[in-house]
Amino acid sequence: MIRIANRSGAAFLRGPKAVLAVLGAVAGLLLAAVAALFAAATVVVVAVIGTTLLGLAALTGRLRRAPVPAASATGATGEVIEAQRVGGHEWVAYGWSDKDGPKR
Repeated sequence: MIRIANRSGAAFLRGPKAVLAVLGAVAGLLLAAVAALFAAATVVVVAVIGTTLLGLAALTGRLRRAPVPAASATGATGEVIEAQRVGGHEWVAYGWSDKDGPKR
């Protein structure tokens, strides 16, 4: 009985197995830290590329759109004409045929 009471429960931490266990745990932690850094860097790279692509798409959309010339009272090119929807995909425009026709 005396011999059992004197023993400590930390016998598994002694010897070469304990050193190998600690080295394995440290190696596992280092690998996990490297993997976490790699994942974080990947997320940052994807975010930068995505932001760049969105910026380029916005820029090309803005450059593709031609500026609308201002309408003038003299009937210059680019004048806005009146149109009404008559149903479905059909529209009727008023005022544009008089420009090309004879003067009344």
